[in-house]
Amino acid sequence: MFSASLRAKLSIWNALILLLVLGVSSGIWYAYLSHSLLKQLDQRLLSMVGEQSLLREQLGGGESIDCAAVDEFARRFRLGELYRVVDEDGRRVCEAKGAKKLMPPLQDWMLEAVRSEGPLLTTVPFPGRHSQRQLILPLEQREGQRFFFQAAIGLGRVEQPLRDLRSLLLLYSPLALIVVAVCGWFLAGRALAPVNNITRAMRKVNADNLNRRLPVGKARDEISRLAETFNAMLANLEESFRKIRQFSGDASHELRTPLTILKGETEVALRWAKHPDEFRKMLESSMEEIDRMGRIIEDLLTLAKSEAGTRSLVIKPFSLSDLLQGVYLQANTLGEAKKIKTYLNLEVTEEIRLMGDELRLRQVFLNLIANAVNYTPEGGQVEITLAVVDGEAKVTVSDSGIGIPAEHLPHIFDRFYRVDKARNREDGGTGLGLAIVKSLAEAHGGRVEVASTPGEGTSFTVFLPAQGPEEWLANNNSLA
Repeated sequence: MFSASLRAKLSIWNALILLLVLGVSSGIWYAYLSHSLLKQLDQRLLSMVGEQSLLREQLGGGESIDCAAVDEFARRFRLGELYRVVDEDGRRVCEAKGAKKLMPPLQDWMLEAVRSEGPLLTTVPFPGRHSQRQLILPLEQREGQRFFFQAAIGLGRVEQPLRDLRSLLLLYSPLALIVVAVCGWFLAGRALAPVNNITRAMRKVNADNLNRRLPVGKARDEISRLAETFNAMLANLEESFRKIRQFSGDASHELRTPLTILKGETEVALRWAKHPDEFRKMLESSMEEIDRMGRIIEDLLTLAKSEAGTRSLVIKPFSLSDLLQGVYLQANTLGEAKKIKTYLNLEVTEEIRLMGDELRLRQVFLNLIANAVNYTPEGGQVEITLAVVDGEAKVTVSDSGIGIPAEHLPHIFDRFYRVDKARNREDGGTGLGLAIVKSLAEAHGGRVEVASTPGEGTSFTVFLPAQGPEEWLANNNSLA
């Protein structure tokens, strides 16, 4: 229905544009033709003005007007029966045969205009006939009386071509509109055919077949770019659905495991536990699983709020140098059990201050340090480095641990992704720590990079803009 409506609109617009073009062009041509034909008549009449001395010579110096000379002069200019000579009172002295019926008489204002201004060219209406274009020339006085030569050309030779042109336009303009409307309808259908194909193809796409792609034509036109855009959107949706399915499965698995343990230990306690110590051990084990589920749920909520934009950051100035000093002390505490030594390397000459959420950034660095400690063997080391590069704060957490194989690096920030699944439960991790690190860093307008060599260690680098997140800056600038 949409494509048909658009097709009709295109056809109507084509017809309206043609109607406008025809109207404007017809008006221009009509005015041009009218002006050109009238100009030709005027030039024919005005040519007699330059030859009026010849008429006077032909008339000679006699006492009366030589009508034969007047007739010869008129025929020279092909005036036919539309000429006459009159005196000052408007009485006809001589005239062409039939001029009495074919020419209207001179009016007083015309004679007065000729007396005062000379030759007069004017249009004279003639009821029942075509209007005429008339020229009145003054002749020499004879016996104290002045005479005037009156010549006319009927405007029928102007009005008839214009009437024919009007008839032609009125006849063929509707026909042209119909032809253009039909052709426009056909061409619009051809042009919109790829859109209809895209529409039909998109209707077949659903959550179960997001791997379908639209055909892209060889022509690099707007339709091809539209199909490419839809294909890119489908690819993003497919990837999003894949991640949702993976996340749902991983979350279900992570939560099902402690629930299964809780259920099994509870059943064992109900069946076999006889002494308070046995019940205490069962409850302590159950409490560990409950804590684990709590951490998983809390981390999931943190990620969900961060990605949905509902977790508001408390942006304010703070000292990144002081924050890393505190994190360094906590890192020493975390590494005591495995005798892991932590070093703080400040490659700056002054205190580094940022605009950001100090609490969330502390969580970022502690997650990286806890991850480093968990995957570093006993007696290893962790190094925290602070530097400033191109106006950004650069914080690197490096360890001498087991490292990460290259094939795993693109996925380590995915939720529940584990390089060594067997170690994860023993280490107490939820598989969400690095995902939270990336989400919070990006919420601050920063980014996280990783480099690792198996058997030698891993380095995570967090880049943070000193002025704060761009969204926060835009809001504060608009308020200012």
